[in-house]
Amino acid sequence: MNTDGIYVTLSTFSKESPQPEDLLKQSGIRYGVNPTGKRIVGDELVERSRGYQVLVAGVEEYTTEIMDQLPGLKAISRCGVGTEAIDHEAALERGIAILNTPQEPVQAVAELTLSLMFALMRELPRLDMLTREKQWKRITGHLLSEQRVGLIGLGRIGQTVAKMLQGIGAEVIGYDPAGFAPAGVEMVSSLSELLEKSQIVSIHAAPGSVYLDKALLQQIPKGSWVVNTSRGGMLDEAALLELLDADELSGAALDVFSEEPYRGALCDSDKVVLTPHQATLTVETRVAMESKAVQNAIDYLKGV
Repeated sequence: MNTDGIYVTLSTFSKESPQPEDLLKQSGIRYGVNPTGKRIVGDELVERSRGYQVLVAGVEEYTTEIMDQLPGLKAISRCGVGTEAIDHEAALERGIAILNTPQEPVQAVAELTLSLMFALMRELPRLDMLTREKQWKRITGHLLSEQRVGLIGLGRIGQTVAKMLQGIGAEVIGYDPAGFAPAGVEMVSSLSELLEKSQIVSIHAAPGSVYLDKALLQQIPKGSWVVNTSRGGMLDEAALLELLDADELSGAALDVFSEEPYRGALCDSDKVVLTPHQATLTVETRVAMESKAVQNAIDYLKGV
């Protein structure tokens, strides 16, 4: 049995619970943990993780150059879903396995998605701001339950969002670039059809599988809303702002951006709800993701 070590690169680890590190201790496998409290990349990543066969990784990049400097690396166990920061072709050529935690973040992302939809429907950020400014101004909102919500992407998260929406009575339609067609969701034949029929458009597709440019955003009915909790770079942010300013769209809510940290023009719009890429950031989800990433690493080394 080859158990030559696990290194945890995460900037914070077992902060919310001792459970993830307890799994490492109980495994009997040699391990190390990033002590810096910050993301380690490039040369520092190589220096600290050299000599370990499996890395429990965050969103730092794993390029061909980095892999070449870690000849003993056998697997990267990503704490999260996305693995786009890893050069898959280079990993395949070097026999490096790529593991992730696709199920653990689902509930947290789905709940934030609905939270953003509710915030848009009732204009909660604006109401909060006005009330704090001692302006007693009441604003008529909308019922989420009365909207037709178009979901782009019906994987784990999209399906969970669909069930939540259906649970409060909202009508849900879906389009999936990968061809998923889950039972219980009315699927449409094209992205254009979904956009044209939706009062709320919510993106849950895989990175790179869809891009809402200006022409596509213009297909969304006047007065509708757009939500993105998937990945940055899935829509044209400048075009979105243009349509919001022209009152073609009523509002948008974004948790992810083409460049992060985001400090762009959408920050100045009172029609947009912005959150800093934190859809998975709940105590329960963080503990579950770290624990699963660690268990994946342990199972790999033990050949489970």
